[in-house]
Amino acid sequence: MFQLLENLMLKGLVPKEEKYFEEFNEMISHISEMAKYANQLFSSDIIDHSLLLKIKPLEQRCDELSSKIIKRLNKTFITPFDREDIFALVKRLSNISDMLLGVSNRVETFNIQKRIKYTDKISAIILQQIKELGVAIQDIKARRINECKAVNDLEAEADKIYQLANKDLFNEETDAITLIKEKEILDILESICDKCQSAANIILSIFIKNN
Repeated sequence: MFQLLENLMLKGLVPKEEKYFEEFNEMISHISEMAKYANQLFSSDIIDHSLLLKIKPLEQRCDELSSKIIKRLNKTFITPFDREDIFALVKRLSNISDMLLGVSNRVETFNIQKRIKYTDKISAIILQQIKELGVAIQDIKARRINECKAVNDLEAEADKIYQLANKDLFNEETDAITLIKEKEILDILESICDKCQSAANIILSIFIKNN
């Protein structure tokens, strides 16, 4: 009888693993859409400000999912993998979502009307990083190490482009205000690449702990 009661109690405390995985998959799917629109935004010779209207609702949905995952995490006793790793991964994905919205909003705030040099290349790398993260998260039990390595390799590539972008910007731009605006956007894009790398490292940590 005691064993039956214990099992019933645990059943209420133990979440279905699929819930966490479903929500992570949904979250990375929305982030991938955001990255796609951000890449379009930064790749056009003439900035299409209407793309911002597509990015904002996706970021709001990511916020909702992040909050939902964390609330469940605080209420459950047993989790599919370390709760610290779940918390770290959801926070990192939330950071990426927030920063994608933030860098896109800068385009409107700064009244950017034409493409900033190299932002197309860095935003394309971000899009590819997020696609790799999506594969790793979708099949997290399969330990997709190659995808995580690809995210790290892409971050190194983005670093090189970022350095070149800064060099050209300071050599070519004579207007101080324009320089400040464009550098801030480049800085945020590069930071998003770093956050993607950090997310990949968290996923690798989950693989190692659950090997």
